[in-house]
Amino acid sequence: QKHKPWVISINSRIVLITTGILLFGGTLLFYIFEYNNTLAEHNAFGKIVTAFFGATTPRTAGFNTVDTAAMNFYTIMLVFFLMWVGASPASTGGGIKTSTFAISVLNIFSIARGKNRIEIYRREISDDSVRRSYATIALSAMILGLSIIFIRYFDGAIDLKAIAFESFSALGTVGLSL
Repeated sequence: QKHKPWVISINSRIVLITTGILLFGGTLLFYIFEYNNTLAEHNAFGKIVTAFFGATTPRTAGFNTVDTAAMNFYTIMLVFFLMWVGASPASTGGGIKTSTFAISVLNIFSIARGKNRIEIYRREISDDSVRRSYATIALSAMILGLSIIFIRYFDGAIDLKAIAFESFSALGTVGLSL
């Protein structure tokens, strides 16, 4: 059997697959959640394009084509998640990064299957990478929690949902606001 060289590295595969899942899943959920709300004024194609844009931009640039304050609660929770995950490594986008999220999800599946290591595409993810991913997640949770607590303490007049949205947006360097 001949050896076929890898054209795309394991890191690139993880990033591309995770990005694809986030784009497809985010677009589908945005479309479902906002169909009769902020997407109501669009035709079928416009709804799909706007949902795709609405699911893409929280991970990168922070542009908006719909009024974020008018979005349903479920959509805002989706945007929280997308801003938290953020962009891919080596990009200028913020968030915990797609590979960090992917490694943590792969670790959960690996533990659920009773395995003590993460294997993907016949490659093993190092324990050091797993520890770094969980440290990044824990640090981001602490920063988010503390920022929400401090902003609420120093300005109690602001709605808690708006404070959380601003905190997630700041962590992800997104720029969206309610």
